[in-house]
Amino acid sequence: MILNIIRQTISEYNLFNKGERVLIGLSGGADSVCLTYALNILKEELDIELFTAHINHGIRGDEATQDEQFAIRFSEKLGLKCFVKHINIPEIAYNAGQSEETAGRQARYNFFSYISAENGIDKIATAHNKNDNAETIIMNFIRGGSLSGLCGIPYKRGSIVRPLLNAERSEIEKYCIKNNLEFVTDSTNLENDYTRNKIRHLLIPQIENEFNTNFISTVTANSILIREDNKYLDKCTKEVYKRIVSNNIIDIDGLLKNDISIQRRLIRMALYNFYGTLDGVSSVFIDDILMLAGKNSGKSINIYNNTQVKNEYGKLIITNSENVDVQGFEYRLTVGKTYIIDEIKKKVVVSEVCSRQKDGAVYLNNNGINEIILRNRKNGDRFYPSGMSGSKKIKEYFINSKVPKDERNKIPIIEIDEKIAAVGQRVDEHFLFYDKGIKIEFYNI
Repeated sequence: MILNIIRQTISEYNLFNKGERVLIGLSGGADSVCLTYALNILKEELDIELFTAHINHGIRGDEATQDEQFAIRFSEKLGLKCFVKHINIPEIAYNAGQSEETAGRQARYNFFSYISAENGIDKIATAHNKNDNAETIIMNFIRGGSLSGLCGIPYKRGSIVRPLLNAERSEIEKYCIKNNLEFVTDSTNLENDYTRNKIRHLLIPQIENEFNTNFISTVTANSILIREDNKYLDKCTKEVYKRIVSNNIIDIDGLLKNDISIQRRLIRMALYNFYGTLDGVSSVFIDDILMLAGKNSGKSINIYNNTQVKNEYGKLIITNSENVDVQGFEYRLTVGKTYIIDEIKKKVVVSEVCSRQKDGAVYLNNNGINEIILRNRKNGDRFYPSGMSGSKKIKEYFINSKVPKDERNKIPIIEIDEKIAAVGQRVDEHFLFYDKGIKIEFYNI
């Protein structure tokens, strides 16, 4: 039964390609033992090479050591190489201000990714099952997650695959018993100190006893339907996102033109790109940001994880509220060299050119240049912006261009022979490029 479930899941979701090297996360529990044993049986049929990986989280003392030894012995019995790592999850969680559950999950995937990169491994297989999926969906619903949270655990995300996701925990345990497979039990999984364990041991059994004996399968079926709808809405959101969001800055008019469902998704997508995760981001934060979008310029709110969102000049700006102002900087540039400007996280390349390209670089004429300076603004700075009449104070230029206050010190100013030649991309009319000159390119680092 389990072998057929795995075969069908691999085929339906194209989890493996022939000839791939696969790393299995082996905790030693029934799920991971079942997956490792089953894939080892199927490896010739699937034409894959297997490895295992085990993390000792430094939480359960001797019990964790026994789990580690079990994973190594079990892997050796199957003829599989086992990679092992010791980490201190309580310390990592404390330093990062995270729960041990979140810190442990991140540490596991970081370890799996490292091993994969070092050993040319193509896929990482984890032993998540139907019950895990239902627990995750309920947990996300209780915490106020979005539609994305109700999609459950994906069968495939990047190099991570889950061949057991269509199997129930009871089927997995029966498979282990039938094949005389020993496994270990994490004692913390039996405690009701964690939200997931409460859902597993208390909530789901109550629902199954009182309302729906097939609750796990029902949740899985619903999650597939929700996932299909969510995929379409994500596609729509990404198309809008490309037009109205750039560098953690959201155009408010562009945002509010959309249906409220797309607005919320746009905010979530922006926060995901800012944090790299949506862990800890609730629907309350999304609604607070949308309320801010309807207020006057100059307003701001502080949300999750020291993040500030500001409404300035028709833009929502997401920034770290702990950021300090950019310190003053000044660099002397030489043609033909490359510079790293740490203060604004830019790499700068200076070169001589005989033609101009539409590549976003700054092009300036080269009429006997003696000295090129790259710096940020100073009091009293003025220049003659090309396309505008007369000189402008840079402060006035920033205000008219609606440059946010905390971004102004980050705008690179190019000074040539004590005259301002360019402010950001705007060139002074006296330094406009004609047939030859210098090119200054900026790259994010």
